Amino acid sequence: MATVFYFLPKDAKLTEEEKAELAALKDRPITYDEECPPMSEEELDELDYLIRKYKTRRITKEILMAEFPERFQKHKSEAAG
Repeated sequence: MATVFYFLPKDAKLTEEEKAELAALKDRPITYDEECPPMSEEELDELDYLIRKYKTRRITKEILMAEFPERFQKHKSEAAG
């Protein structure tokens, strides 16, 4: 089971309703679909590496191409083929 973390600004003022919503989500399972499939341990490790290296939560296609060019060469040759 995956662990989900959420971060709030230090000065965040939550209403009682918002606190109850967050508390209710703690026991709710994570659901996956075609647009957001579960990730393998290897994919999670790669994502963690990129987040730490680039100090960003948004991993762009350019970052992926710079770090893993072999993945994109494969797709390019398939498209030409």
